Amino acid sequence: MDMMTNSPTIQETGHGDHPKPTNNSNNRPSARFCHLHPDILYRIASKLPPKEFAKTSILSSDWRWSACPRLTFDAAAICKCRREVLHLHNRFRSYYINEVNGVLHIHQDKLVETLEVKVDFVDSILLAHHIDTWVHFAVSSRTKNLTLDLKPKRFSEYDDRYVFPFQLLDQESISRLQHMQLSFVSLNPPSQFKGFPNLRKLHLQTLHINRKDLENMLSSCSTLEWLCIDRCRLDDELIIVDSPLPRLLYLRVHFCFTKIKFNAVNLATVEYDGDFIPIDLVQSSKLQSANIRFMTATFQHALISLLNGLPSVQSLTLQIRVQYIQKQWLWDNPLKFTNLKHIQLVMFILLEDVDKVLYSLAFFRATPFIEKLEVHFAGCGLWLAEAGPSRKDLGQCKYVHLKNIWISGFKAAKGQLEFLLHLIENAPALEVLLVEIGEYPPFNSWFGAGGPPIKKAMDIARTCMRPILPQNATFDIKG
Repeated sequence: MDMMTNSPTIQETGHGDHPKPTNNSNNRPSARFCHLHPDILYRIASKLPPKEFAKTSILSSDWRWSACPRLTFDAAAICKCRREVLHLHNRFRSYYINEVNGVLHIHQDKLVETLEVKVDFVDSILLAHHIDTWVHFAVSSRTKNLTLDLKPKRFSEYDDRYVFPFQLLDQESISRLQHMQLSFVSLNPPSQFKGFPNLRKLHLQTLHINRKDLENMLSSCSTLEWLCIDRCRLDDELIIVDSPLPRLLYLRVHFCFTKIKFNAVNLATVEYDGDFIPIDLVQSSKLQSANIRFMTATFQHALISLLNGLPSVQSLTLQIRVQYIQKQWLWDNPLKFTNLKHIQLVMFILLEDVDKVLYSLAFFRATPFIEKLEVHFAGCGLWLAEAGPSRKDLGQCKYVHLKNIWISGFKAAKGQLEFLLHLIENAPALEVLLVEIGEYPPFNSWFGAGGPPIKKAMDIARTCMRPILPQNATFDIKG
């Protein structure tokens, strides 16, 4: 008997026939979910996240799944311990391997769209053979999304990478792959290998690969939309991909190359973290956002390089961990950022450059259409520092589109104050000014019993800035 008197009932037919719904008291035909054909149920449930997929067995006492189209084998989760300590105990590795093999055996001859293997590759003799078997399973299971995340926590201590078994792939499986992550892998593709023609997302991390092989592989991925190259070791660290990547929207490079050049006309976002190198994305005329973090560079040199390589960028974030500033008023580069409207600068001011802060303003001669400016200062020598030139030495430079200024890490150094006063005096359309006093990023510093001179810095900001602000501009100070 049904728990609800008006619940629908189904008159079942023979095995494989469609159920025949009966009308309830209101003559509304209906059917029980659990009486759908198993293949239909499997397809519906396969769209759920893995944990939710597993819970579907409670819907019916007769509904028990023997397969899941998305399989993730995270060693830390399976062995219930931190991933980096797994290699210390053979029993953990053996347990993990047995668990993976057991689950894959159940899924033999089933469609598995996503296969993820996450384990530290610290025992190449034991693991390599099994991973080959798992890749072969992915080929036979028509896998579209493959992850081999094999990077140990201290990966620099290990030389042996997992050698990717190209010999196990046929043209059909190569064409089927859409998403792929390879971490701590060695790639040595055969001469006839022509790349992954339908790959949309590719994440390469701590790889060993020949520069020419990488360029050839990327040049053949014409459908690529998302690309991350992270700490990959090449024989030659120059990377130039001249072949068009018309669908590439996102590019991230982390500590890899000495020069980057891509032909990606529709690229929307680029992120770079590493040494100061040339980045050539001149073809990317639709570039919306660039987030650039250099280890060491001279401020003016870095910005000129980005102007030459990213001339069409609309929003630019620049952070230089060890930053130097030149005493230079003139901006002799004839190019302009014609689309740049938002700039975020994270400026670590060395003690020796406290008196040079104002010289960084020369860069803004190349940003005629800037609307929003964020500058986050960091530097222990900035508190009430009195050294540096006056804004009168800079000359006139109007910022007619500038509407929003946000300055953090303000410590009332002369360079900071002159920097802000110059901007305010030359921004007739300014609507919002936010000044945050103190450290960037915020942290507790020891200044003795009196603490940092926050109140004095706030008084200086109010006294000097409020009188020259446009009449309707909003001014907010936070300490």
